[in-house]
Amino acid sequence: MIFSKSEWIWHNDYRGVNVYVNFEDSFKLDSKPEKCLMRISCDRNYSLYINGKFVDCGQYSDYEDLKFYDELDISEFVNVGENKLFITVYYQNKSCSTYRHGEPGLIFEIIADDMPICVSSSKTITYKNSAFADGEMEMVSGQFGYTFHYDCSREAERIGEKCADIVNKTRDIKPRPIKKLTISEPADAALINTGSFTDTIVSGTPAQKMLAASLTNYSGHSKQLPSDGIKLAVNDNEKSKCSGIMAIIDLGAESTGFLSLDIDVANECDIYIGWGEHLTDLRVRTSIGGRNFAASYHAKAGRNHFENPLLRCGCRYIQLHVYANECTLYYAGIRPTMYPIDKIVPFSCADQLHNRIYNTSLRTLHLCMHEHYEDCPWREQALYSMDSRNQMLCGYYAFGETRFARASLELMAHSLRDDNMLELCSPAEVTITIPCFSAVFMTQLYEYLLFSGDKDFVRRILPTAEAISKEFISRIEANGLIKCFGETKYWNFYEWQSGLEGSISGDVPEDERTYDAPLCAFVSFGLRSLADTLKQLGENEKAEYYNNQHLELNRSIDANFYDEVRGCYASFIKKGEKFHYSELTNSLIVYADAVPENRLESVLATIAGGELLEVTLSHSIFKYDALMRNKQKYGKYVFENIAKHWGHMLENNATTFWETIEGEKDFANAGSLCHGWSAIPVYIYFKYALNMSPDLTGIYNARID
Repeated sequence: MIFSKSEWIWHNDYRGVNVYVNFEDSFKLDSKPEKCLMRISCDRNYSLYINGKFVDCGQYSDYEDLKFYDELDISEFVNVGENKLFITVYYQNKSCSTYRHGEPGLIFEIIADDMPICVSSSKTITYKNSAFADGEMEMVSGQFGYTFHYDCSREAERIGEKCADIVNKTRDIKPRPIKKLTISEPADAALINTGSFTDTIVSGTPAQKMLAASLTNYSGHSKQLPSDGIKLAVNDNEKSKCSGIMAIIDLGAESTGFLSLDIDVANECDIYIGWGEHLTDLRVRTSIGGRNFAASYHAKAGRNHFENPLLRCGCRYIQLHVYANECTLYYAGIRPTMYPIDKIVPFSCADQLHNRIYNTSLRTLHLCMHEHYEDCPWREQALYSMDSRNQMLCGYYAFGETRFARASLELMAHSLRDDNMLELCSPAEVTITIPCFSAVFMTQLYEYLLFSGDKDFVRRILPTAEAISKEFISRIEANGLIKCFGETKYWNFYEWQSGLEGSISGDVPEDERTYDAPLCAFVSFGLRSLADTLKQLGENEKAEYYNNQHLELNRSIDANFYDEVRGCYASFIKKGEKFHYSELTNSLIVYADAVPENRLESVLATIAGGELLEVTLSHSIFKYDALMRNKQKYGKYVFENIAKHWGHMLENNATTFWETIEGEKDFANAGSLCHGWSAIPVYIYFKYALNMSPDLTGIYNARID
């Protein structure tokens, strides 16, 4: 049995926030085993070393009551004789959008030719990892979690060394449901700018100091990394007045992985490492509205080789501030960390722009897949239902990938709250949630069934979808509509456009609450999806009930939100008055089948006419699906619209597609330049250019010559 002789262990003196704990053990081999495996699980992340060599890292994102373990083949790392095991575990102990608080703990076992030879126990040695600073410090972002500060002069410390404490955690630990990430050698990069920096503020985080520093750029040619050693030095006339050496490294494209540094310095010094997606400010934008895209490393005299496999970054550029007058740089960049895709379905057409859009969309999708789908690898790395719905649809077609989608759906389903809404992100614990994102989950589950044929899994997750649907149905009022959710714990967000972004400003008084057409439409097609799911599972009576609820809601949407004068639908009703007109609202209502046939052409013409508030990149999937109800008339418009917006990003040197068309300047200069939800051209190409549809057999049978 898995972990039958292992114990969950910890160092109980270090149960605080943002702590790093080391564990050491050993085992002896009389002969080289044919296969040697290690199984490991922890809260929140681990890095594993055997005989001084890095083996692997990356705990699967999970919950305290839904734990997973990794199984690693360590055969190449073990030797005949004594073997040393070293593990660093990072325990966050503070919930955010990428982590849900759990009890600290580590469990492992090493199996040689089917026999356990080393297990976690009270004999395992543990002590504080003093090189990493612990406790409260700046976060990369509130969604992402903490940055790090590392002091290599403290690596030999063994503070609090003792035998491990046994802790109580679940023994029901499941195997990782998806493949392990691949960790590559340091990525090729280019040193594109060097110079000096002078701090202009005394206090502040490394990120703040880097952004505020005065820079002096030296001329020079781009130099490739890794290198045999590039000498960097402050000009003689600046040595007395500047703070140190500045360097900017270009990875050539948006990338994701953990930071890697190889540098030689004459004396101990601090090195600040910043990462970012652009150089719009002629530097890496390290500090943005409380976010901190920088870490610190205290170097020893001589050569330093540092990597931190416990934090994965998304970036294109690295910036170094070295508090020294000279150094030799061998490497600065990342070790790429990617999910292994089994296949990529090729797409080609006569228009080279659309071919470029397809290929860039694939890269965008791939960089947003790790332990689960991510909104973006740079700022959050969080799993949202709305974002991941786009990613799943594209991935089904382009990658033939259903296993990854299944794992993400399970994480989301497990987040169901007491109010029958999903957490905003999974696995996470967030103070607010977005109601319409829970409605989307019902559609995600049905689409997974269509592409996978996996009825057993869908049956297991079905109670979550039904709980969500019943909550929405219970909120339908006498006029057949659903009002916006008025309590503080809800964010009535629909998309990042004026009037549709909602607010997080406390309880909304009953007489100020609006009837929201977008919410009603999301719920309507969610109910339709649930009905279709139940029909496929043979539960026809339930299917009919939910389908009737869908049809009744549609009738109410049409009767209340349609504007005869404008020939389209309003977004909101407040005190009997209709207001706000957008492409998204009308597209959602079309997608929900709530538009009677005699009104459909008027609504489609309005959506395509340019008079409504324009839809954003993420939700243009609904606009395109709506317009393709009349493919003959609007098909050309759809593909030209994709060429216009996604082509604009490519014209502006995008290597992945952005969160919004505004790029880095959106969200008060915090716009992401790699966002999974913006890869939707993949879906449009397959569904409408190639006319490919899923079947119910679980066989992905689409082929492109």
